[in-house]
Amino acid sequence: MADLVSDEGLVLRRRAFAEADRILVFFTRDQGKLRGVARGARRAKARNAAGLDLLTRSELLLVPGRNMAVLAQARAVGPTWPGADIVRTACGGVLAELVDATVEESHPDPALYQLVSEARDRMATPSEDARLELALLSFQIAAGGGYLPDLHRCAVCGEPLQDREGGFLPALGGIAQGGCWQAQPEVIPCSAATLRVLRRMESGDLPLLRRLRWSEPLRDEVESILLAHLEHHLDRPLKAARILADLRGLAVPRV
Repeated sequence: MADLVSDEGLVLRRRAFAEADRILVFFTRDQGKLRGVARGARRAKARNAAGLDLLTRSELLLVPGRNMAVLAQARAVGPTWPGADIVRTACGGVLAELVDATVEESHPDPALYQLVSEARDRMATPSEDARLELALLSFQIAAGGGYLPDLHRCAVCGEPLQDREGGFLPALGGIAQGGCWQAQPEVIPCSAATLRVLRRMESGDLPLLRRLRWSEPLRDEVESILLAHLEHHLDRPLKAARILADLRGLAVPRV
């Protein structure tokens, strides 16, 4: 029998396979993103079932294979994902889509895994603000990928941005103000408070951001801007982001 490999991973995607199996996509600490098959996982009394739910963080035993690994064991660790909470589930769905879209298979990134798994655990904790954690993670993923929005100069004219309202332009990757903002289609409102918060994210002051009292309009604007920015750079829609948009009563422009 091939040697077993021990790792830790998050379930990003899963689908039925054959009569009782599942094909899963994991983001793992030591091996990066990988595909695996869980034999018999869809049977009523499958022993690994609890460790294979979407967004579950599990300790894994894997048998490496040419095209995909075979799962020998999965033991769930960390907070249980609250599946009945639609807001947290939507946030988790965006998290899974973002990681799946930005991480290449078989490219380990332990630092990113640590970042994502900690964000996942906070999102799953009822006392934490899941939408705030998603916004912070989205910004950090953009920073890691080298495609942060420009928060200092107008995306249209290049003049320095002032501490006032404007609008975010996904296609230009930045914020416009004054006449530059008002003349643009598909603009996402960006208040002065939102611009200040985005700049705090850029500075990496996460403890302060978690202490802030976030109003609903502020949270909505930050979330809308970051997700639209990521969708534009990834050139793909984030399906779970549509659910969040419906929940907050705002339409996120399709870019």
